[in-house]
Amino acid sequence: MSTAIYKGTVNDPTTFPTPSRTHGSYHWAFERILSAGLVPLTGAAFVTSSTAYPVVDALLGVGLVMHSHLGFGQIVADYVHPRKFPILGPVATWSVRTATVATLVGVYQFNTNDVGLTEFIAKVWGA
Repeated sequence: MSTAIYKGTVNDPTTFPTPSRTHGSYHWAFERILSAGLVPLTGAAFVTSSTAYPVVDALLGVGLVMHSHLGFGQIVADYVHPRKFPILGPVATWSVRTATVATLVGVYQFNTNDVGLTEFIAKVWGA
């Protein structure tokens, strides 16, 4: 009597990715450093004027977008995994990437052609 192992089903072992310096503990450490760095950066952006220090405003905009990209990327990786959803998984991954690029372009346009991110939030907050 032989046991049958069917390919492409739950009997397949989990495939592990090749070790990479951009994932695992380095990836986790980068996320924590970015999250912790956003706290003083947010305070500095609202204490200073965005017209006097546009670099702080730009760093805050890019930092928030990067933080959101990493968070949404983890949601897609956890809940819409390509092994379980072979079509929806890559579509969701590329949707997050496309939305991130579009948001970065929008933040750049808003910071260079308009009042800037922190000035806008201050005006909305004071309204």
